[in-house]
Amino acid sequence: MNFISKYIHKRKKITKDLFYTMLAAAVGNAVLQLIVYPITARQFGVDTVGYILFFIAIIYIVPQAIGTSISNTRLLTRKDFDTTNGDYSAMLMIGASGSFLICATVSFIFTGEILFSLFFGLFSVIYMFKIYAGVEFRLRLDFKGFFIYYLISAIGYLIGLVLYIISDIWLLIFFVGEGAAVFYVIIRRNILKKDQKKVPFKKIAKTAFTFMWALLVRDCVDQFDRIIIMPILSATSVTQYHVVSVIAKTMQLFVTPLSTLMMTYMTQRDWKMTKKVCIKIVIGCVSFGIIFYGICLIITPIYIKIFYPQLYDSVIQYNFIINLGLIIMFVSSLLNVILMSQGELKIFSTIQTIWGFSYIIIAYFAVTSHGLWGLAYAAVAVNSLRFVLLLVVSFWKMNRGFNNTGNKDDVNNG
Repeated sequence: MNFISKYIHKRKKITKDLFYTMLAAAVGNAVLQLIVYPITARQFGVDTVGYILFFIAIIYIVPQAIGTSISNTRLLTRKDFDTTNGDYSAMLMIGASGSFLICATVSFIFTGEILFSLFFGLFSVIYMFKIYAGVEFRLRLDFKGFFIYYLISAIGYLIGLVLYIISDIWLLIFFVGEGAAVFYVIIRRNILKKDQKKVPFKKIAKTAFTFMWALLVRDCVDQFDRIIIMPILSATSVTQYHVVSVIAKTMQLFVTPLSTLMMTYMTQRDWKMTKKVCIKIVIGCVSFGIIFYGICLIITPIYIKIFYPQLYDSVIQYNFIINLGLIIMFVSSLLNVILMSQGELKIFSTIQTIWGFSYIIIAYFAVTSHGLWGLAYAAVAVNSLRFVLLLVVSFWKMNRGFNNTGNKDDVNNG
């Protein structure tokens, strides 16, 4: 009876944690997609939304990949040794410097405005720390706190939107939103407090940089539509693609909380990946994808009609194909966790690299020659390739036996 009671309690906690992680992903995105971007489109024009989406895509690539890689490294390496905040200080400083330089430089190339570029670079650092600091709640399995963390950020978006309307400085929306969350962690939590180092830098650097490369590839692909459409087509085309893909990309946002939850539990020292569990994960991910694709096909036309009626006739034709490509990417991103959580970072990174470069090259030529249709079909083809690769490799590793000791050998040899 005691065993049954513990089992039921654990299942209830996992369900509750999943609810809070999904809610955390949804709250900020809901504010952006239902309030911030539609109001911006009405107040300042559709092309302004495309302009903002282009620059925020840069943020969602560089500092997001850096922050996520360091936080995932902290989760994964805890299977092998105890670490402190101080062990990650050097990685955070390197990441912050790199994020600032890259984002400020890219911004200056496209705008030629020094002051804006400096503030854009500073914002990228704030966002990187916001992404990393979320590991505080994951380490403690405090997913209710994780939701509050993102709720504070969403409230900050609304305050920033008011400041944007008053000042005509759109960056304030995100500065206030992400800054509020970081400020909350600084005054209420421990993850950014100074600690003594316990582990040599090299022991965590190899894992962190492996994660970082794979996540940079992932986020480049995820945001590539915004990055490539504006210089080749137009800012308005960015908005057109965005409004068709927003529901699917909202579903994709659940990749982060689902991956967060899976990584958190699957990187505990007593976790073992069995064949039965692996099959259940694959079936669950595919089932999620089928359900979410149906939801996207139904809700996308309704969303566009309500929030972007001026674009409905020109974009509704892309509904089926754009959403299909994104949902396949959603499912395969979830399957990544099987390899990541079991320390199979080299295989994970190789698949990500093949997928990422294939997508970027094919999508570039597809957009150049066939516009939005080309990008949509390219996404379906390349994301399907990654899905098949992940299935084959996961079952192959499952039959041979995963590296259930985590990343111990790689870390100790790093």
